[in-house]
Amino acid sequence: MHFTRRQSLYILGSGLASAAEADLAAQWRQIARSTDGKVGAAALHLSSGAHAALNGDDPFPLASVCKLPVAAHILAMVDEGKLRRDQEIEVLPRDIFPSVSEIAKRWPQQTRFPLDEILQLMVAGSDNTGVEICFRLGGGAPALAERFRQWRIGGIRIDRGEEQISLDAVEAPYPPREQWTGEMFTRLVSQATPAARQSGMTRYLSDPRDTGAPNATAQLLARAFSGKLLSQSSTSRLIEILKATTTGPARIKGALPEGTVVAHKTGTWNTVNGLNGATNDAGTIFLPRGAGLVAIAVYIKGSTWPEAARERVIAEIARAAYDFWTSPKS
Repeated sequence: MHFTRRQSLYILGSGLASAAEADLAAQWRQIARSTDGKVGAAALHLSSGAHAALNGDDPFPLASVCKLPVAAHILAMVDEGKLRRDQEIEVLPRDIFPSVSEIAKRWPQQTRFPLDEILQLMVAGSDNTGVEICFRLGGGAPALAERFRQWRIGGIRIDRGEEQISLDAVEAPYPPREQWTGEMFTRLVSQATPAARQSGMTRYLSDPRDTGAPNATAQLLARAFSGKLLSQSSTSRLIEILKATTTGPARIKGALPEGTVVAHKTGTWNTVNGLNGATNDAGTIFLPRGAGLVAIAVYIKGSTWPEAARERVIAEIARAAYDFWTSPKS
C-alpha cells in the first residue's frame, strides 16, 4: 500500500500510535481464529491517516466487491464526458447474467435502463447483469487496469467479467461473446461435474486474477470518500449508492451500534463440498461525535465454517476498529 507523506509521518512518527494500531491488528488476529479460512483486513482512518492491517497486502478473491471499483470507474467516465448518468443504456443478450439480477428479471420486456439505475442496482443490490453491462461500457480489463494506474491504486485486479469467472470456476467452456445468452450460462453451469466444481474451487482460491488486497481496497475507499478520485457530484453519488446497499447486514454493520451509517459493498462466492470461496465486505464507517470516517475492508477465503460464523468474524473485526477510533486514547 502507498501512503501519503502525512500518513507515513503519522504512522512512523508516533511510537504510541503504532503500538496501539498493532494492538488492533492483534485483536483482529485473535478474532480471525474463529474461522479456519484465511482472513485479511485493513482499516484506514481518513482524517488522521492511522492504519491497521492483517494480511493487508495479500490477494483475496474480490467476488462482488469488484462492483465498487467498477462503479467508480464508470463515474470517472461520466466526469470525463464519455457517459452520462441519465443516458439510456441498451442491455444486450451478452450482458444477461440470470443469477442475482433485477435487470435480468425485467429483460427482455425492458431492454433499456438509465445508467444511474444500473449503477444503483449493481452496487446496492449486487446486480450481476449490471456489472456485466458496466464492464462492457467501461472498456473491460485493460481500461480498468489503466484507471487503477491513473489513480495510483495497486493491489486490485479486475481481469474478467462475472460470467467468465463463474464459468472458469466450474471449468466450463466460455463461448464467444457474440453468441452469449443467459440461458447458455445456466445450462453450462448446470452441466458442470462435481469433480470440475471441486477443481475449479481450488484454482479459484489461488488465482491471482480478480483479486484485491485489503490495504489497496481501504486505500481506494479512503481516496474516493476524500474526493480525490471523482468530481464532487460523482463522489456524492457513489457514497449515496454505497449507503443504500441491502446485502450483508450481518457483516461490517452486524456488531456496530444501531443507527451507525455504513457505506459498503459485499462480496460472496459459492461453497463447494463445504469449502467457501469468499465472504467479503468493504466500506466506510461513519463514526459518531465527530470522530471521522474509517475505510475498512475484510476478506475471508477458503473457510469451511457456516456463513453466519464467517459473517460474525467480519462484524467483530469492524466493531474492534469502531471501538479503537471512538474510545478515548490515554
